[in-house]
Amino acid sequence: MDAAAKDGNIRAIEFWHIIAIILQGLRIAIPAGLILAIGAGPVRDLLEAMPSWLTDGIAVGGGMVVAVGFAMVINMMATKEVWPFFAIGFVLATIPSLTLVGLGGIGVALALIYITLSKLGGGSGGKGGGNGNTGDPLGDIIEDY
Repeated sequence: MDAAAKDGNIRAIEFWHIIAIILQGLRIAIPAGLILAIGAGPVRDLLEAMPSWLTDGIAVGGGMVVAVGFAMVINMMATKEVWPFFAIGFVLATIPSLTLVGLGGIGVALALIYITLSKLGGGSGGKGGGNGNTGDPLGDIIEDY
């Protein structure tokens, strides 16, 4: 796909994209199909026969996957404009009765507020004399306040 992109071959990029989607589907479908073919009983017996050191290791590995996922998100969000939203999300996630759907709705609302403030130009034309638009609408509003 990289070579096709370098050559500007959109059809080849689309082809490899479809192949990647098919492989991703097979990665899920093959194990699920095997479990359906074997049945729940033998799979449960196999899981119960595993030694505790292995299941404990799998649990630790699962926890590491979560930590790596958070690290990747933080790495992608490492800009001063989005750090407040990241912090708000973590604080809201501590509320036990707030579901992922609720968090998603709050995230969409905050994103729309941010986009609206960005289109308004933040500090340009504000009451406080305006420093101009620095690209950080929330910061511009605070500085113009």
